[in-house]
Amino acid sequence: MVLLRSLPATLPILFVCEISFLLGHGLIMTLLGVRMSLEGFPSQMAGLLMSSFSLGFVLGSYFIEKRIRSVGHIRVFAACAAMLAVTAMLHGIWINPWAWLVWRVAGGAATAGLLMVMESWVSGESTNDNRGKVLGWYLVISTMSLAGGQWMLNLADPATSVLFSVAGMLFALSLVPLSIHRIHGPSSSNHDVAHKIKLRELYKRAPVGLVGAFTGGLMAQAFFAMTPFYGQEIGLSTQQTAQFMAITTMVALVAQWTLGRVSDRIDRRKVILCMAAVMAATGAFISVAAGYSYLALLVVACLHTAMLHTLYSLSLAHTNDWLEPEEVIAANSKLMIWYGIGSVIGPFSASLVMQVVGPEGLWLFLGGAALSLAVYVSVYLLARRRRRVDREVEVEQEPYAPLPIIETSHYINELDPRFEPHQLEFDFAHLDIGVDDSDQAESEEVSAQASVP
Repeated sequence: MVLLRSLPATLPILFVCEISFLLGHGLIMTLLGVRMSLEGFPSQMAGLLMSSFSLGFVLGSYFIEKRIRSVGHIRVFAACAAMLAVTAMLHGIWINPWAWLVWRVAGGAATAGLLMVMESWVSGESTNDNRGKVLGWYLVISTMSLAGGQWMLNLADPATSVLFSVAGMLFALSLVPLSIHRIHGPSSSNHDVAHKIKLRELYKRAPVGLVGAFTGGLMAQAFFAMTPFYGQEIGLSTQQTAQFMAITTMVALVAQWTLGRVSDRIDRRKVILCMAAVMAATGAFISVAAGYSYLALLVVACLHTAMLHTLYSLSLAHTNDWLEPEEVIAANSKLMIWYGIGSVIGPFSASLVMQVVGPEGLWLFLGGAALSLAVYVSVYLLARRRRRVDREVEVEQEPYAPLPIIETSHYINELDPRFEPHQLEFDFAHLDIGVDDSDQAESEEVSAQASVP
Protein backbone atom coordinates (compact mmCIF):
# COMPACT_ATOMS: atom_id res chain seq x y z
CA MET A 1 0.00 0.00 0.00
CA VAL A 2 2.97 2.32 0.55
CA LEU A 3 3.78 2.15 -3.16
CA LEU A 4 0.18 2.98 -4.06
CA ARG A 5 0.35 6.16 -1.98
CA SER A 6 2.74 7.68 -4.53
CA LEU A 7 -0.02 7.49 -7.16
CA PRO A 8 -2.89 9.97 -7.60
CA ALA A 9 -5.59 9.44 -4.96
CA THR A 10 -8.17 8.25 -7.51
CA LEU A 11 -6.06 5.36 -8.85
CA PRO A 12 -6.08 3.10 -5.75
CA ILE A 13 -9.88 3.38 -5.70
CA LEU A 14 -10.06 2.41 -9.37
CA PHE A 15 -7.68 -0.50 -8.78
CA VAL A 16 -9.93 -1.85 -6.01
CA CYS A 17 -12.88 -1.67 -8.43
CA GLU A 18 -10.76 -3.44 -11.03
CA ILE A 19 -9.87 -6.27 -8.64
CA SER A 20 -13.51 -6.97 -7.81
CA PHE A 21 -14.59 -6.79 -11.45
CA LEU A 22 -11.81 -9.05 -12.78
CA LEU A 23 -12.30 -11.61 -10.02
CA GLY A 24 -15.88 -11.93 -11.20
CA HIS A 25 -14.85 -11.93 -14.86
CA GLY A 26 -12.23 -14.64 -14.37
CA LEU A 27 -14.69 -16.75 -12.38
CA ILE A 28 -17.59 -16.62 -14.80
CA MET A 29 -15.46 -17.20 -17.92
CA THR A 30 -14.04 -20.40 -16.43
CA LEU A 31 -17.34 -21.44 -14.81
CA LEU A 32 -19.27 -21.21 -18.06
CA GLY A 33 -16.93 -23.59 -19.87
CA VAL A 34 -17.14 -26.13 -17.05
CA ARG A 35 -20.91 -25.79 -16.65
CA MET A 36 -21.58 -26.20 -20.38
CA SER A 37 -19.70 -29.50 -20.31
CA LEU A 38 -21.65 -30.64 -17.23
CA GLU A 39 -24.94 -29.72 -18.91
CA GLY A 40 -23.98 -31.71 -22.00
CA PHE A 41 -23.91 -28.77 -24.42
CA PRO A 42 -22.31 -29.76 -27.74
CA SER A 43 -18.93 -28.19 -28.36
CA GLN A 44 -20.16 -26.06 -31.26
CA MET A 45 -22.84 -24.52 -29.02
CA ALA A 46 -20.20 -23.82 -26.37
CA GLY A 47 -18.06 -22.12 -29.00
CA LEU A 48 -21.01 -20.12 -30.31
CA LEU A 49 -21.81 -18.88 -26.79
CA MET A 50 -18.24 -17.77 -26.20
CA SER A 51 -18.04 -16.09 -29.61
CA SER A 52 -21.22 -14.18 -28.75
CA PHE A 53 -19.39 -12.66 -25.78
CA SER A 54 -16.67 -11.35 -28.11
CA LEU A 55 -19.33 -10.04 -30.49
CA GLY A 56 -20.94 -8.13 -27.63
CA PHE A 57 -17.52 -6.83 -26.62
CA VAL A 58 -16.83 -5.45 -30.09
CA LEU A 59 -20.28 -3.84 -30.30
CA GLY A 60 -19.89 -2.35 -26.83
CA SER A 61 -16.52 -0.87 -27.77
CA TYR A 62 -18.25 1.07 -30.55
CA PHE A 63 -21.42 2.26 -28.85
CA ILE A 64 -20.56 2.72 -25.17
CA GLU A 65 -17.77 5.23 -25.82
CA LYS A 66 -20.41 7.78 -26.85
CA ARG A 67 -22.28 7.23 -23.59
CA ILE A 68 -19.08 7.82 -21.61
CA ARG A 69 -18.64 11.17 -23.31
CA SER A 70 -22.32 11.98 -22.81
CA VAL A 71 -23.10 11.00 -19.19
CA GLY A 72 -19.67 10.47 -17.65
CA HIS A 73 -17.49 7.65 -16.41
CA ILE A 74 -19.18 6.93 -13.08
CA ARG A 75 -22.69 6.49 -14.51
CA VAL A 76 -21.49 4.22 -17.32
CA PHE A 77 -19.43 2.17 -14.87
CA ALA A 78 -22.47 1.75 -12.61
CA ALA A 79 -24.73 0.73 -15.50
CA CYS A 80 -22.24 -1.80 -16.89
CA ALA A 81 -21.47 -3.32 -13.47
CA ALA A 82 -25.20 -3.69 -12.78
CA MET A 83 -25.73 -5.33 -16.17
CA LEU A 84 -22.90 -7.79 -15.51
CA ALA A 85 -24.27 -8.66 -12.07
CA VAL A 86 -27.74 -9.33 -13.50
CA THR A 87 -26.55 -11.41 -16.46
CA ALA A 88 -24.20 -13.45 -14.24
CA MET A 89 -27.06 -14.50 -11.95
CA LEU A 90 -29.42 -15.09 -14.89
CA HIS A 91 -27.06 -17.83 -16.10
CA GLY A 92 -27.77 -19.75 -12.90
CA ILE A 93 -31.52 -19.13 -12.95
CA TRP A 94 -32.29 -20.19 -16.52
CA ILE A 95 -30.16 -23.00 -17.96
CA ASN A 96 -30.82 -22.63 -21.66
CA PRO A 97 -28.13 -22.23 -24.35
CA TRP A 98 -30.12 -19.72 -26.41
CA ALA A 99 -30.89 -17.61 -23.35
CA TRP A 100 -27.23 -17.81 -22.38
CA LEU A 101 -26.33 -16.51 -25.84
CA VAL A 102 -28.31 -13.33 -25.14
CA TRP A 103 -26.73 -12.97 -21.69
CA ARG A 104 -23.27 -13.40 -23.21
CA VAL A 105 -23.79 -10.67 -25.81
CA ALA A 106 -25.04 -8.30 -23.09
CA GLY A 107 -22.18 -9.34 -20.80
CA GLY A 108 -19.61 -8.74 -23.52
CA ALA A 109 -20.90 -5.23 -24.18
CA ALA A 110 -20.94 -4.43 -20.44
CA THR A 111 -17.40 -5.80 -20.04
CA ALA A 112 -16.21 -3.55 -22.87
CA GLY A 113 -17.85 -0.60 -21.14
CA LEU A 114 -16.18 -1.30 -17.81
CA LEU A 115 -12.76 -1.72 -19.38
CA MET A 116 -13.13 1.44 -21.43
CA VAL A 117 -14.13 3.41 -18.33
CA MET A 118 -11.25 2.08 -16.23
CA GLU A 119 -8.59 2.39 -18.92
CA SER A 120 -9.55 5.90 -20.02
CA TRP A 121 -9.83 6.95 -16.37
CA VAL A 122 -6.48 5.46 -15.39
CA SER A 123 -4.92 7.03 -18.48
CA GLY A 124 -6.38 10.43 -17.65
CA GLU A 125 -5.07 10.31 -14.06
CA SER A 126 -1.52 9.32 -15.05
CA THR A 127 1.26 11.81 -15.78
CA ASN A 128 4.56 11.68 -17.63
CA ASP A 129 6.32 11.08 -14.31
CA ASN A 130 4.28 8.06 -13.21
CA ARG A 131 2.98 6.58 -16.48
CA GLY A 132 5.31 3.57 -16.45
CA LYS A 133 4.54 2.83 -12.79
CA VAL A 134 0.78 3.04 -13.42
CA LEU A 135 1.01 0.69 -16.40
CA GLY A 136 3.01 -1.79 -14.30
CA TRP A 137 0.40 -1.74 -11.51
CA TYR A 138 -2.40 -2.15 -14.05
CA LEU A 139 -0.68 -5.15 -15.64
CA VAL A 140 0.02 -6.94 -12.34
CA ILE A 141 -3.40 -6.26 -10.80
CA SER A 142 -5.32 -7.30 -13.90
CA THR A 143 -3.39 -10.55 -14.39
CA MET A 144 -3.47 -11.60 -10.73
CA SER A 145 -7.16 -10.71 -10.35
CA LEU A 146 -8.10 -12.66 -13.46
CA ALA A 147 -6.14 -15.70 -12.22
CA GLY A 148 -7.68 -15.31 -8.75
CA GLY A 149 -11.15 -15.43 -10.23
CA GLN A 150 -10.29 -18.68 -11.99
CA TRP A 151 -9.09 -20.16 -8.67
CA MET A 152 -12.49 -19.27 -7.15
CA LEU A 153 -14.05 -22.08 -9.17
CA ASN A 154 -13.11 -24.29 -6.20
CA LEU A 155 -15.41 -22.40 -3.78
CA ALA A 156 -18.56 -24.35 -4.64
CA ASP A 157 -19.99 -27.05 -6.88
CA PRO A 158 -20.10 -25.67 -10.46
CA ALA A 159 -23.24 -27.75 -11.07
CA THR A 160 -25.19 -25.38 -8.80
CA SER A 161 -26.08 -21.70 -9.16
CA VAL A 162 -23.88 -20.65 -6.22
CA LEU A 163 -20.85 -19.58 -8.26
CA PHE A 164 -22.99 -17.56 -10.66
CA SER A 165 -24.29 -15.67 -7.64
CA VAL A 166 -20.74 -15.18 -6.36
CA ALA A 167 -19.72 -13.70 -9.73
CA GLY A 168 -22.75 -11.41 -9.64
CA MET A 169 -21.86 -10.23 -6.14
CA LEU A 170 -18.28 -9.47 -7.21
CA PHE A 171 -19.54 -7.37 -10.12
CA ALA A 172 -21.91 -5.51 -7.77
CA LEU A 173 -19.14 -4.96 -5.19
CA SER A 174 -17.01 -3.23 -7.82
CA LEU A 175 -19.48 -0.34 -7.51
CA VAL A 176 -18.89 0.22 -3.81
CA PRO A 177 -15.52 2.05 -3.88
CA LEU A 178 -16.83 4.54 -6.45
CA SER A 179 -20.06 5.05 -4.50
CA ILE A 180 -18.55 5.86 -1.11
CA HIS A 181 -15.77 8.19 -2.26
CA ARG A 182 -16.08 11.69 -3.68
CA ILE A 183 -13.99 11.46 -6.83
CA HIS A 184 -13.92 13.22 -10.17
CA GLY A 185 -13.70 11.92 -13.70
CA PRO A 186 -10.41 11.68 -15.59
CA SER A 187 -8.57 14.97 -15.66
CA SER A 188 -7.00 14.62 -19.11
CA SER A 189 -6.82 12.46 -22.18
CA ASN A 190 -4.77 12.55 -25.37
CA HIS A 191 -7.37 10.55 -27.24
CA ASP A 192 -9.00 13.60 -28.82
CA VAL A 193 -5.83 14.73 -30.61
CA ALA A 194 -5.10 11.41 -32.31
CA HIS A 195 -4.40 11.51 -36.05
CA LYS A 196 -6.23 9.09 -38.32
CA ILE A 197 -4.48 6.43 -40.36
CA LYS A 198 -6.06 4.29 -43.07
CA LEU A 199 -6.13 0.52 -42.74
CA ARG A 200 -4.32 0.10 -46.08
CA GLU A 201 -1.52 2.40 -44.94
CA LEU A 202 -1.29 0.57 -41.62
CA TYR A 203 -0.99 -2.79 -43.36
CA LYS A 204 1.61 -1.37 -45.74
CA ARG A 205 3.77 -0.19 -42.84
CA ALA A 206 3.38 -3.12 -40.42
CA PRO A 207 1.61 -6.13 -41.97
CA VAL A 208 3.04 -8.52 -39.38
CA GLY A 209 1.58 -6.40 -36.60
CA LEU A 210 -1.91 -6.39 -38.11
CA VAL A 211 -1.93 -10.12 -38.90
CA GLY A 212 -0.42 -10.87 -35.48
CA ALA A 213 -3.17 -8.91 -33.73
CA PHE A 214 -5.87 -10.81 -35.64
CA THR A 215 -4.22 -14.15 -34.86
CA GLY A 216 -3.81 -13.12 -31.22
CA GLY A 217 -7.55 -12.50 -30.91
CA LEU A 218 -8.33 -15.73 -32.75
CA MET A 219 -6.16 -17.83 -30.44
CA ALA A 220 -6.51 -16.06 -27.09
CA GLN A 221 -10.30 -16.08 -27.02
CA ALA A 222 -10.44 -19.67 -28.27
CA PHE A 223 -8.14 -20.61 -25.41
CA PHE A 224 -10.06 -18.77 -22.67
CA ALA A 225 -13.44 -19.85 -24.01
CA MET A 226 -12.85 -23.51 -24.74
CA THR A 227 -10.09 -24.66 -22.37
CA PRO A 228 -12.43 -25.14 -19.34
CA PHE A 229 -14.73 -27.16 -21.62
CA TYR A 230 -11.70 -29.12 -22.83
CA GLY A 231 -10.59 -29.83 -19.26
CA GLN A 232 -13.94 -31.35 -18.34
CA GLU A 233 -14.05 -33.40 -21.53
CA ILE A 234 -10.67 -35.06 -20.89
CA GLY A 235 -11.56 -35.85 -17.27
CA LEU A 236 -9.85 -33.11 -15.27
CA SER A 237 -11.41 -32.39 -11.90
CA THR A 238 -12.89 -28.99 -11.15
CA GLN A 239 -9.88 -28.19 -8.96
CA GLN A 240 -7.45 -29.17 -11.70
CA THR A 241 -9.35 -27.12 -14.29
CA ALA A 242 -9.26 -24.04 -12.05
CA GLN A 243 -5.57 -24.58 -11.31
CA PHE A 244 -4.78 -25.09 -14.99
CA MET A 245 -6.50 -21.86 -16.04
CA ALA A 246 -4.97 -19.79 -13.23
CA ILE A 247 -1.39 -20.98 -13.76
CA THR A 248 -1.50 -20.62 -17.54
CA THR A 249 -2.79 -17.07 -17.01
CA MET A 250 -0.19 -16.02 -14.43
CA VAL A 251 2.67 -17.24 -16.63
CA ALA A 252 1.90 -14.25 -18.83
CA LEU A 253 3.49 -11.91 -16.28
CA VAL A 254 6.91 -13.53 -16.66
CA ALA A 255 6.52 -14.14 -20.39
CA GLN A 256 5.64 -10.56 -21.29
CA TRP A 257 8.64 -9.07 -19.49
CA THR A 258 11.06 -11.73 -20.77
CA LEU A 259 9.96 -11.82 -24.40
CA GLY A 260 9.54 -8.06 -24.39
CA ARG A 261 13.16 -7.53 -23.40
CA VAL A 262 14.28 -9.99 -26.07
CA SER A 263 12.26 -8.11 -28.69
CA ASP A 264 14.00 -4.87 -27.72
CA ARG A 265 17.25 -6.35 -29.02
CA ILE A 266 16.04 -8.43 -31.98
CA ASP A 267 13.71 -7.59 -34.86
CA ARG A 268 10.23 -8.10 -33.38
CA ARG A 269 9.07 -9.84 -36.55
CA LYS A 270 11.65 -12.56 -35.99
CA VAL A 271 10.58 -12.87 -32.35
CA ILE A 272 6.94 -13.25 -33.45
CA LEU A 273 8.05 -15.90 -35.97
CA CYS A 274 9.83 -17.88 -33.24
CA MET A 275 6.84 -17.54 -30.91
CA ALA A 276 4.48 -18.81 -33.62
CA ALA A 277 6.77 -21.76 -34.29
CA VAL A 278 6.84 -22.67 -30.59
CA MET A 279 3.05 -22.44 -30.37
CA ALA A 280 2.65 -24.63 -33.47
CA ALA A 281 5.01 -27.24 -32.03
CA THR A 282 3.44 -27.28 -28.56
CA GLY A 283 -0.05 -27.35 -30.08
CA ALA A 284 0.86 -30.56 -31.88
CA PHE A 285 2.56 -32.11 -28.83
CA ILE A 286 0.19 -31.12 -26.04
CA SER A 287 -2.34 -33.89 -26.66
CA VAL A 288 0.46 -36.43 -26.20
CA ALA A 289 1.47 -34.67 -22.98
CA ALA A 290 -2.14 -34.81 -21.74
CA GLY A 291 -2.16 -38.57 -22.19
CA TYR A 292 1.06 -38.88 -20.18
CA SER A 293 0.21 -36.90 -17.03
CA TYR A 294 -1.50 -33.76 -15.77
CA LEU A 295 1.87 -32.22 -14.88
CA ALA A 296 3.19 -32.77 -18.40
CA LEU A 297 0.03 -31.19 -19.80
CA LEU A 298 0.46 -28.17 -17.52
CA VAL A 299 4.13 -27.64 -18.42
CA VAL A 300 3.58 -27.83 -22.18
CA ALA A 301 0.47 -25.65 -21.93
CA CYS A 302 2.40 -23.00 -19.97
CA LEU A 303 5.01 -22.87 -22.73
CA HIS A 304 2.23 -22.48 -25.28
CA THR A 305 0.31 -19.79 -23.39
CA ALA A 306 3.49 -17.87 -22.53
CA MET A 307 3.79 -17.20 -26.26
CA LEU A 308 0.05 -16.80 -26.78
CA HIS A 309 -0.54 -14.17 -24.09
CA THR A 310 2.36 -12.09 -25.41
CA LEU A 311 1.43 -12.20 -29.10
CA TYR A 312 -0.96 -9.25 -29.17
CA SER A 313 1.20 -6.89 -27.10
CA LEU A 314 4.26 -7.76 -29.19
CA SER A 315 2.29 -7.20 -32.41
CA LEU A 316 1.19 -3.86 -30.98
CA ALA A 317 4.77 -2.92 -30.09
CA HIS A 318 5.99 -3.83 -33.58
CA THR A 319 3.24 -1.74 -35.18
CA ASN A 320 4.05 1.23 -32.96
CA ASP A 321 7.67 1.09 -34.12
CA TRP A 322 6.46 2.18 -37.58
CA LEU A 323 4.14 4.96 -36.42
CA GLU A 324 4.47 8.59 -35.50
CA PRO A 325 3.42 9.31 -31.89
CA GLU A 326 0.27 11.13 -32.96
CA GLU A 327 -0.82 8.12 -35.06
CA VAL A 328 -0.58 5.56 -32.27
CA ILE A 329 -4.07 5.84 -30.77
CA ALA A 330 -5.91 5.64 -34.09
CA ALA A 331 -3.71 2.81 -35.38
CA ASN A 332 -4.01 0.81 -32.20
CA SER A 333 -7.78 1.11 -32.31
CA LYS A 334 -7.69 -0.53 -35.74
CA LEU A 335 -5.51 -3.31 -34.35
CA MET A 336 -8.06 -3.75 -31.59
CA ILE A 337 -10.84 -4.09 -34.17
CA TRP A 338 -8.95 -6.88 -35.90
CA TYR A 339 -8.20 -8.47 -32.56
CA GLY A 340 -11.95 -8.30 -31.87
CA ILE A 341 -12.80 -9.86 -35.23
CA GLY A 342 -10.41 -12.71 -34.46
CA SER A 343 -11.91 -13.13 -31.00
CA VAL A 344 -15.39 -13.52 -32.52
CA ILE A 345 -14.23 -16.14 -35.02
CA GLY A 346 -11.86 -18.07 -32.73
CA PRO A 347 -14.08 -19.80 -30.13
CA PHE A 348 -16.69 -21.03 -32.59
CA SER A 349 -14.06 -22.19 -35.09
CA ALA A 350 -12.21 -24.08 -32.36
CA SER A 351 -15.45 -25.72 -31.25
CA LEU A 352 -16.11 -26.97 -34.78
CA VAL A 353 -12.69 -28.61 -34.89
CA MET A 354 -13.35 -30.15 -31.46
CA GLN A 355 -16.68 -31.48 -32.72
CA VAL A 356 -14.91 -33.30 -35.55
CA VAL A 357 -11.74 -34.67 -33.89
CA GLY A 358 -12.60 -34.53 -30.16
CA PRO A 359 -11.33 -32.37 -27.26
CA GLU A 360 -7.77 -32.34 -28.59
CA GLY A 361 -9.13 -30.37 -31.53
CA LEU A 362 -8.69 -27.23 -29.41
CA TRP A 363 -4.91 -27.57 -29.50
CA LEU A 364 -4.94 -28.58 -33.15
CA PHE A 365 -6.82 -25.38 -33.90
CA LEU A 366 -4.44 -23.24 -31.83
CA GLY A 367 -1.41 -24.96 -33.33
CA GLY A 368 -2.80 -24.57 -36.85
CA ALA A 369 -3.45 -20.86 -36.33
CA ALA A 370 0.09 -20.41 -35.01
CA LEU A 371 1.52 -22.37 -37.95
CA SER A 372 -0.37 -20.14 -40.39
CA LEU A 373 1.10 -17.07 -38.70
CA ALA A 374 4.59 -18.57 -38.82
CA VAL A 375 4.24 -19.31 -42.54
CA TYR A 376 2.97 -15.79 -43.23
CA VAL A 377 5.82 -14.11 -41.35
CA SER A 378 8.40 -16.39 -42.98
CA VAL A 379 7.12 -15.64 -46.47
CA TYR A 380 7.01 -11.91 -45.70
CA LEU A 381 10.57 -11.82 -44.37
CA LEU A 382 11.91 -13.85 -47.30
CA ALA A 383 10.11 -11.64 -49.82
CA ARG A 384 11.40 -8.53 -48.07
CA ARG A 385 14.97 -9.84 -48.18
CA ARG A 386 14.74 -10.45 -51.91
CA ARG A 387 12.99 -7.15 -52.63
CA ARG A 388 16.09 -5.04 -52.17
CA VAL A 389 15.05 -2.71 -54.98
CA ASP A 390 12.41 -1.26 -52.68
CA ARG A 391 15.05 -0.28 -50.13
CA GLU A 392 12.58 -0.57 -47.25
CA VAL A 393 13.57 1.86 -44.52
CA GLU A 394 14.60 0.36 -41.20
CA VAL A 395 13.31 1.90 -37.98
CA GLU A 396 14.69 2.04 -34.49
CA GLN A 397 12.59 -0.13 -32.19
CA GLU A 398 11.05 1.58 -29.20
CA PRO A 399 11.28 -0.13 -25.78
CA TYR A 400 8.62 -2.81 -25.32
CA ALA A 401 5.75 -2.10 -22.91
CA PRO A 402 3.74 -5.12 -21.65
CA LEU A 403 -0.07 -5.04 -21.72
CA PRO A 404 -2.80 -6.84 -19.76
CA ILE A 405 -3.88 -10.16 -21.26
CA ILE A 406 -7.57 -9.35 -20.94
CA GLU A 407 -9.56 -7.75 -23.71
CA THR A 408 -8.52 -4.13 -23.83
CA SER A 409 -9.52 -0.99 -25.68
CA HIS A 410 -7.19 1.54 -27.27
CA TYR A 411 -7.28 3.90 -24.28
CA ILE A 412 -4.66 1.90 -22.38
CA ASN A 413 -2.09 2.77 -25.04
CA GLU A 414 -2.07 6.34 -23.73
CA LEU A 415 -0.28 4.91 -20.68
CA ASP A 416 2.57 3.63 -22.84
CA PRO A 417 5.71 5.39 -21.50
CA ARG A 418 7.44 5.04 -24.87
CA PHE A 419 5.59 8.12 -26.14
CA GLU A 420 6.47 10.34 -23.21
CA PRO A 421 8.84 12.58 -25.22
CA HIS A 422 6.01 13.64 -27.52
CA GLN A 423 3.87 14.60 -24.55
CA LEU A 424 6.72 16.37 -22.80
CA GLU A 425 7.41 18.46 -25.89
CA PHE A 426 3.79 19.61 -25.88
CA ASP A 427 3.94 20.51 -22.19
CA PHE A 428 7.19 22.48 -22.50
CA ALA A 429 5.89 24.41 -25.47
CA HIS A 430 2.85 25.37 -23.46
CA LEU A 431 4.97 26.48 -20.51
CA ASP A 432 7.43 28.42 -22.66
CA ILE A 433 4.75 30.38 -24.42
CA GLY A 434 2.95 31.14 -21.20
CA VAL A 435 -0.37 31.87 -22.92
CA ASP A 436 -3.43 29.83 -23.72
CA ASP A 437 -4.65 28.97 -27.21
CA SER A 438 -6.99 31.95 -27.47
CA ASP A 439 -4.22 34.40 -26.50
CA GLN A 440 -1.84 32.82 -28.97
CA ALA A 441 -4.42 33.03 -31.78
CA GLU A 442 -5.08 36.68 -30.93
CA SER A 443 -1.34 37.43 -30.98
CA GLU A 444 -0.92 35.77 -34.37
CA GLU A 445 -3.86 37.75 -35.74
CA VAL A 446 -2.36 41.01 -34.54
CA SER A 447 1.01 40.12 -36.09
CA ALA A 448 -0.64 39.31 -39.36
CA GLN A 449 -2.46 42.63 -39.42
CA ALA A 450 0.75 44.48 -38.59
CA SER A 451 2.52 42.94 -41.54
CA VAL A 452 -0.07 44.14 -44.02
CA PRO A 453 1.16 47.32 -45.85
